[in-house]
Amino acid sequence: MNQRFVYQSEVYFDELDALGVLHHTRYMLHLERAQQKFFEHLLGVNDFNAERDEDIYVVVHSLETRFREPFQKPGPIEVDYGIERIRSGGVTMDFKIRDPNGGKLYCEGKRTVCKLSAQTHQPAPWTEPFRQAMETYLK
Repeated sequence: MNQRFVYQSEVYFDELDALGVLHHTRYMLHLERAQQKFFEHLLGVNDFNAERDEDIYVVVHSLETRFREPFQKPGPIEVDYGIERIRSGGVTMDFKIRDPNGGKLYCEGKRTVCKLSAQTHQPAPWTEPFRQAMETYLK
């Protein structure tokens, strides 16, 4: 099954640069917020607690981003996540940042995160329930 996780985020005026467009670094902030909500959804929790949920102790391994069209005014954007590949302690997700009304595609790419042990800070495998939850979003 190819499910997608969709998160709506709000862009504020202070995120626009001198040209009146969303600064490229701000897309990653909205992407990060969406990943938090995606992982909370996969875990079935309403908060982000690394002490309780070891699978959220992750670092970004790589990020590939293509900017398609500038976002030019404050308002809602939609972050859409899917899972491209799951490894023992890593996951590659594809994403799209777009107009929530189905119009413009502003940004798209891939993001790989790796799970670490909170004790050793070394790579660690996903828990089985979390891995199974991720598999429902696998292409």
